[in-house]
Amino acid sequence: MRKYQQLSKEIIQGLGGMDNVNSAVHCATRLRFDLKDPAAAKLDQLKEIDGVVGVNPTPTQLQVIIGSHVGEVFEEVIHQGVTNGDAEVKKLSSDGTSATPNRPAKETSIFNKVVDTITGCMTPMIPALTAAGMIKVILSLSTTFNWMSTDSSTYRVLDFIGDGAFYFMPILLAVFAANKFKVNTSIAIIVVGVFLHPNFSQWVASGDPISFLGMPIQGVIYAASVIPALLTIWVMSYIERGVDRITPQSLKILLNPTLTLLITAPLALIVIGPLGNYAGQGLAWVINLMQGQLGFIMVALLAAAMPFIVMTGMHHALTPIFVASFAATGTESLILVAQICANLAQGGATLAVAFKSKEKNVKSIAAAAGISAIMGITEPALYGITMKYKKPLVAACISAGISGCFAGLMHVTLYVPQNSLMAILGFSGDKGTSNVIAGLIMMLMSVVLSFVLTLVLQKDEKNEVAAPAEKAAEGLAVHS
Repeated sequence: MRKYQQLSKEIIQGLGGMDNVNSAVHCATRLRFDLKDPAAAKLDQLKEIDGVVGVNPTPTQLQVIIGSHVGEVFEEVIHQGVTNGDAEVKKLSSDGTSATPNRPAKETSIFNKVVDTITGCMTPMIPALTAAGMIKVILSLSTTFNWMSTDSSTYRVLDFIGDGAFYFMPILLAVFAANKFKVNTSIAIIVVGVFLHPNFSQWVASGDPISFLGMPIQGVIYAASVIPALLTIWVMSYIERGVDRITPQSLKILLNPTLTLLITAPLALIVIGPLGNYAGQGLAWVINLMQGQLGFIMVALLAAAMPFIVMTGMHHALTPIFVASFAATGTESLILVAQICANLAQGGATLAVAFKSKEKNVKSIAAAAGISAIMGITEPALYGITMKYKKPLVAACISAGISGCFAGLMHVTLYVPQNSLMAILGFSGDKGTSNVIAGLIMMLMSVVLSFVLTLVLQKDEKNEVAAPAEKAAEGLAVHS
């Protein structure tokens, strides 16, 4: 029997059967199902399935929380016949136009649509930003410890390798936005690539006036920008559909891409790009305001509230903020710092339950969930341990708030997108050793405070602990 085969069958049955499932995708810990009739899903039945940690209905998806082995479960779900939503995102017909499934749109709020779209476009960029950030960390360490000179060829090559993901961020965004808005990917890349063309960049740098058909073009350097590219592909999706409606069938393969490019690119340079640039400056102003003199309050509040934000799935709405921060400055000192505090605090509280419990099953499950939380995956700890016992959750929130306050006061800064123990190397950067030390103290406070506070608050009540432990065990069990 294949691993997770029975689990996948039970989940599909709990969703109302195969006929009720349009498609599925997954993130780090959750299966995300697009259902024809969400009301047909049996939420109570899903929650009782061995291997399901929790269920989170949203306006656009039904999220089934699995844990760190969600990828294997997802593969088995697809093997059962469920459509892979990532593979279905966009199919190009032979004439280069988009072909999408004919499915009625779901009613949801504009806010949810915007969050879902922005998150879908930006989240896939995080691995590239992480890799580029780690290159920057290596360069910072090399200059700190005199491993290599900044004038050496090796350093210079590594420097532009590290800059690549940030400089070409609009191109990365164009690829993912093209999938999300269901437009021709190659045309989307070319349109956004105009922003980064060397001739345009040199023209802007020269200070000479730029115009197209008598209309002025604002001189803006779009490297490492986010919003201009996103807005451009959004507008292009309407232009592409409009062009497709007016061109004759026999000429679509020639006229559709040509007219789309000819209309979208000048419009992007004249109107969309400058508007996106202003929006980006506004977002940077908001971020700076949140990280200002009272920024420690924001970090503390976010860190303490993060478990509840994760429960609702709204932590994904924070992704555009820290991605924009890295795009603009190459650093982040609010969202990810708060997430590190919250994740490590969840880990510390869960490990305390494992340490204090007399039940062998509780020790095993809590230890595994605690390590998972410290490595950035908190759902097994949150749904399987801290929420069940309540007092460890309180301890984790208090500890995360305290360590977040410390981080804000010390202006702890990350140079790599990371929200787990692996962020240790991410503190090395322009702020030097003091930032590294402050970051390490912050992480230590998060784990130790929550561990100790949980030991103080949590009573070793066998009956209270045993029942939740069984459910936690199901959430981390390996089915064969």
